[in-house]
Amino acid sequence: MLDTLDKSASRLARGNLTVTALSDGYLDIPAAYFSNVTQTEQDAVSPSTRFGANTWLIETGTRKILVDAGSGEYLKERFPASGTLTWQAPEKTEERAAVTDIVITHMHADHIGGLSLNGGSLFPNAEIHVQAAEWDFWTDEALLTSVPEDKRPLVGLIQALAKPVGNQLRLHRGDADIGDGITLLSAPGHTPGHQALHLSSGNKEAILLADVVVSDALQFANPDVRYALDSDPDLAVKTRRALFDRLSADRIPFAATHLSTDRFGYLETRDNGFAFVEI
Repeated sequence: MLDTLDKSASRLARGNLTVTALSDGYLDIPAAYFSNVTQTEQDAVSPSTRFGANTWLIETGTRKILVDAGSGEYLKERFPASGTLTWQAPEKTEERAAVTDIVITHMHADHIGGLSLNGGSLFPNAEIHVQAAEWDFWTDEALLTSVPEDKRPLVGLIQALAKPVGNQLRLHRGDADIGDGITLLSAPGHTPGHQALHLSSGNKEAILLADVVVSDALQFANPDVRYALDSDPDLAVKTRRALFDRLSADRIPFAATHLSTDRFGYLETRDNGFAFVEI
């Protein structure tokens, strides 16, 4: 992986490790979800900004590892252009059965909506990798009644989506090597157990940032921009800055869930922030 880039397939590959971006559509997010912004920055994304909805398939030769499962059919009422992967479709039964592992970067509905349907797992043969802190937080029965009333439908949906896959879990605590050059990186802030992925082959590497960055229009140039769905905004900024520094210093190719492109790129320092340079 990571030596060659097939732009037609948004794919990085080397040896037996190949990563292919799988788009699940897009979501239009209100500008009001961002804070700690200048008026110029606010105007740049007003009234809304478009998020990509990228997932990835990592193939090792013996394993097919899905990174997040998209939103399924569960967000279409609010975001009509989401859920385009249609994992729930009957014609994808064999494709789903071939998935050996699923890494859930975090348990927001746009990342786990494709895991289950009608109370059953859509990926019955997959081992599902989640941070224990993430699973424990979202599946706590007390959470449903402790959150504000307007958030209860979201929590209820997450718990309903998670329940059918409970017997497929492999819970991790912090950074974890899951084999074949794939390491889970604890990257909290967006959610309590949010994780990114580090991929390596020989002396080459890449990182899948998931939701460490959600807005390429704002957060590269100004990593301190807060997002309303971050559970701990200060920690999210700390995590983002640490990974941005690593990416730029070591010139590591990366991708992220909500970038407006599904391509890989590099980060370069620019003024007081960074700039994304697509490969």
